[in-house]
Amino acid sequence: MPRLSLYKTEKTNDYYFMDKTIGEQFLVGGTSFLVHKYIGVEEIHDDDPAIQNPGALDAATKETIIQDLLFLENRDRKYDQDIYDLRGIYNVADNDFDLSQFGFFLTADVLFINFHLNTMVDIMGRKLMPGDVFELPHLRDDLLLDADAPAINKFYIVQDANRASEGFSQTWYPHIWRVKCSPLIDSQEYKDILGTADDSDSLKNMLSRYTKEIEVNDAIVAAAVKENPDNLPDNKHLANAEYPGPWNAEDDWGESIAQVTQFPSSPSTGDYVIRTDFSPARMFEYTGNKWQRRYDNDETNRWEKTTFPAYDYTSNLEDPIIGGDTIEGAEGLSQAIKPRDTDPT
Repeated sequence: MPRLSLYKTEKTNDYYFMDKTIGEQFLVGGTSFLVHKYIGVEEIHDDDPAIQNPGALDAATKETIIQDLLFLENRDRKYDQDIYDLRGIYNVADNDFDLSQFGFFLTADVLFINFHLNTMVDIMGRKLMPGDVFELPHLRDDLLLDADAPAINKFYIVQDANRASEGFSQTWYPHIWRVKCSPLIDSQEYKDILGTADDSDSLKNMLSRYTKEIEVNDAIVAAAVKENPDNLPDNKHLANAEYPGPWNAEDDWGESIAQVTQFPSSPSTGDYVIRTDFSPARMFEYTGNKWQRRYDNDETNRWEKTTFPAYDYTSNLEDPIIGGDTIEGAEGLSQAIKPRDTDPT
């Protein structure tokens, strides 16, 4: 009589019995995940040797192509027009801000989701892989402040995938596929799913904060222009500052501080003086029984320069002429650098 062993070199009825039972558990207790299947990259009509086009390669699966061999990224991704419905299971956790590191992070914005392996392959034709996108209908936000705003699902992007350690049965064959997901962001890789900003009803306009951030930035610039239309130095609060524009007697411009070569004989608490015999000139404040040093007016740390606006240094106020074309100098980076056009026409 041969020895009993649950492991066999081939998948036996024991394996299929357990696999069917496990798959039933996902069907009964799992939640729905709508999968946007990644199917490769767009054709780019470019003679750049670092760019791989799917039509130029005899690849059995287009998903394995790396579009840009220089940056090792697939910027222009294509997704199947059909949506696949899978059942998955994951542990729900509270989204809390972690303030223990530099900045703050969401501690539960990454999900680890389990899927039944054979059911997944039967429905999609392959296993889930990095680049696939999920919609989570059970996280649909339909209680918005704006009653007319459309409700949208939560979107996640697959970052990594592997066999789950808890998915091995007594036959030593895997039954569960585990994926690591993070929230989807509005970027070039997912424009095939999100659509374009020109369409007001597109997912891009619903999920992205780009339009609102541009609106905030424009409002800040407009407020700054109104506050200082002539772009004058902000030195009104500085000691002995000279008014940079036409004199207006109503303006209390700059506090007048005595410039001396020796300290006064009978100072009062809170008095300021600037000793010009120091090199560099030094500002002192009298505090009770001593003259306390406040600032040194040197070239590397002038009290005037520390508060001057840096607009002249960070923005190009001129319109340069390059190749006979006039280029607007003060232009946003988003307008100067455009994404690569992937339209095959």
